Amino acid sequence: MSDNIKNEVLNYLKKHLYGNLASINSNDPKQPHATTIAYVNDGFNLYFTTSVKTQKFANLEKNPKVALTVDNDEPDWMKLTGLQIEGTIEVVKEQQIPLVFGMYAEKFPIIKNFPSNPEYRFLKITPKKIWLIDYTKGFGHREYLEL
Repeated sequence: MSDNIKNEVLNYLKKHLYGNLASINSNDPKQPHATTIAYVNDGFNLYFTTSVKTQKFANLEKNPKVALTVDNDEPDWMKLTGLQIEGTIEVVKEQQIPLVFGMYAEKFPIIKNFPSNPEYRFLKITPKKIWLIDYTKGFGHREYLEL
């Protein structure tokens, strides 16, 4: 595994705020479900928060396999960059919540003003495969990282 690719992926994750999370619909396993998440990362692991009443939470409880993209809106295709990630998801353990909340509050300070809500959980995405997309190196250029 190239340290250069690892560093590029980690830098990309740090510089971005949102990802597009895909999961399998818990009501219809033939139907995918996609949603935008605001994430933080600690190394390659990504964290976000959601209500237990959301479709994505129901999906993830039933099937922990996920895919995620992180990218820029870029009209010039030859400048496209992004990440395509495949992995698994789990609820953050209670003893890890203060650390994850601290990272989240640093990246998204607005969360400090939100009242506590027992319906919300922090979730952790553990990537297994990552593709770094960089069309500045040629149309369709992708580099692969397996964790």
